[in-house]
Amino acid sequence: MVLFSKPVLTKKRRKALDSFLSNAAKALNELKKEAKSQVVKDLFDLMLENVARTPIYFYPSRILRASYYRHGERIGVSVTQGENVSYYRVIQIGGLRRVERKSYINLPAGHVFSGDKMTLDGILTLSHEYAHFPKPKLLEFAEAHGMDAGTAEELFADVLSAKLAVKLGFSRQQVMAHFAGREIVYGTIPFKEFILRAIG
Repeated sequence: MVLFSKPVLTKKRRKALDSFLSNAAKALNELKKEAKSQVVKDLFDLMLENVARTPIYFYPSRILRASYYRHGERIGVSVTQGENVSYYRVIQIGGLRRVERKSYINLPAGHVFSGDKMTLDGILTLSHEYAHFPKPKLLEFAEAHGMDAGTAEELFADVLSAKLAVKLGFSRQQVMAHFAGREIVYGTIPFKEFILRAIG
């Protein structure tokens, strides 16, 4: 059975993606060398590991899903442009039990690509998904800044993706334009300040 008449990931799109992955790995290695603390080095190391090992699945759409919500008289829309999915499997062999974690990334091709080229929004979304992994000191950071672990995880993913995009040669203005409106996710947390501090 054929679900789609054309492949979502054409040869040219695959070539653009492979080029991005290669450049991202180089940039992350440079960021790791420049890092001033071991914790930050570890973050870039874990992100590098995700770039090397996490499979990506593309879908023939511009968004993965949208959900609607009501806030007083207003109706809003929350759009998901990417997701890093982790699942766990318990392996029992005799008296030994091991938990195995696997991850994959879901992305809408229409958001990541314009024709055969990757978009800045797509690059930042993919970079954000690569920045989801168990982070050292996350709970300490969350408590120090009055946020829950989930919000801190999202903030770290945004900050790391912004740093990677700037290292790849995108301007600070382009990166900040991508994040316009994202502060609604963070409420009173000074999201823009965290991003601006991260990208210089």
